[in-house]
Amino acid sequence: MKTLISIFFFLLFCLVNGQSPNRMSYQAVIRNASNALVASQPIGMKVSVLRGSAVGPVVYAETYSPAPITNANGLVTLAIGSGTPQVGTFSTIDWYDGPYYIKTEADPTGGTTYTITGSSQLLSVPYSEFAKGLQATSHGGSGLRGGASGLWLGLYEGGVYRGYMGSFSGKNEDVDFGTGATNNLGSVHLNIAGTPKMTVDSIGNVGVGTRFPDYRFQVNGISGTFEYAGLRIHNTTANTGWSLYPSISGNMIIGKATNLGSFDGVTGVYTSLSDARVKTNFEKMDPVLESVNKLNLWRYEYRNNNPKHRKDIGVTAQDLQKYFPELVTSHTANDGNPSEQDQLFVNYSGLAVVALKALQEQQLIIENLEKRIKALENKK
Repeated sequence: MKTLISIFFFLLFCLVNGQSPNRMSYQAVIRNASNALVASQPIGMKVSVLRGSAVGPVVYAETYSPAPITNANGLVTLAIGSGTPQVGTFSTIDWYDGPYYIKTEADPTGGTTYTITGSSQLLSVPYSEFAKGLQATSHGGSGLRGGASGLWLGLYEGGVYRGYMGSFSGKNEDVDFGTGATNNLGSVHLNIAGTPKMTVDSIGNVGVGTRFPDYRFQVNGISGTFEYAGLRIHNTTANTGWSLYPSISGNMIIGKATNLGSFDGVTGVYTSLSDARVKTNFEKMDPVLESVNKLNLWRYEYRNNNPKHRKDIGVTAQDLQKYFPELVTSHTANDGNPSEQDQLFVNYSGLAVVALKALQEQQLIIENLEKRIKALENKK
């Protein structure tokens, strides 16, 4: 006798103690070839979950032992996920990777000789399973869950794909946020109060304070405001740092709390602060010519970062320190990963002042010699 199955099934979505039960409730009405109910009889059942189509690959299948028994109305009730697995694991089904179909096979004698089958699309995925994609962590935060094909949350507007957030590309440890592969014109903005404050445009230019950066990294600030108009490199431990910003005149100003120097906007020449109004405790320089004549001037090579053995000229800080200690500084804190402890540094621009002083002294010598020569000539 041929047996017919009239299937109606529904999914009961529930959470037990805040966790997914990993089961779907399934019900079917069993009828024979005469359309009579098959009541109060064991029915052999096999249920499969197919991906993609009604004839797609089986991602999960299970049977039931003992065989479920129909009630007086021919209704058999199953909990898909509680049977004996034949293929796959129910809890690992990636419900994002659908569509999915349910295939049922029944043996009205209670065995495994399935004489009738049926398939229907699963139009809504199991809520508690799908909801695992956004689930709370142990600390109350929300988490985004993905499957083998990637973890990502797509962003759409008017049905048009704009971008995504997730780990859809790159290394497994990477986290991405931005436009998708089909959106090569859009930019990514970091907004405050609905206004873009930082932008990465479609060619990779980064802008702070501008939506349309013209350079690889562009910072737009408030004109004439030293603290807020440019770049700041700050040491939070010492609460000190340096700022760099373009002035209205076109010069590039550099300083700490105030302007300490600038690069000329036309020539690129660096000029440092030397206004008499910001100086105090003036003293005349002692003669320097004798000390200058004692300085050793060298050609040398730097040992580090010099694979081509480039030659330089100059002095050593140790030698200069004997005669002009004001022009030598030491990084006693050993900041910046020095190659030697307490490295010494030379203020070469200060040597220009020493050279000017030496020229003045030489000029006095020359003038005195000229007077003596003239006096000798007058005696003839």
